[in-house]
Amino acid sequence: MELTSSASPSPAAAETPVAGVLLSRDLLFTVKITGTARELGFRVVAVGDVERASALITEHRPKAVFVDLAAGPLAAPESLVALQRTAGPETPFIAFGSHVDPQALAAAKAAGCREVMPRSKFSAELPDIVRRLLG
Repeated sequence: MELTSSASPSPAAAETPVAGVLLSRDLLFTVKITGTARELGFRVVAVGDVERASALITEHRPKAVFVDLAAGPLAAPESLVALQRTAGPETPFIAFGSHVDPQALAAAKAAGCREVMPRSKFSAELPDIVRRLLG
């Protein structure tokens, strides 16, 4: 079964500035994060490759970048370091991943992510995280 949407974004949504960038390839989690942000009045754009992420960060200068550590090469330490260089030191990178993969969590911290947490904690605190970082 293929999921498609025939609805185009509302003009108001298209005019809302990009406040955050999400590095993720997980459709369900992407919908959860972007939907929560939208409910709180913020626009978060999800990307699935490094080149597009770099272009979005350069163009929009987001207030924060959210990193799904299950995003493969997009969440690799060398990609995170390069994207942080593009974003600048004032832009926090917040990484989340599986609690059973402490190596990925540690690698994200070593790569410069300001906050690193298990996916369950990120999910539980998502509205507060969005308000704190994008508000």
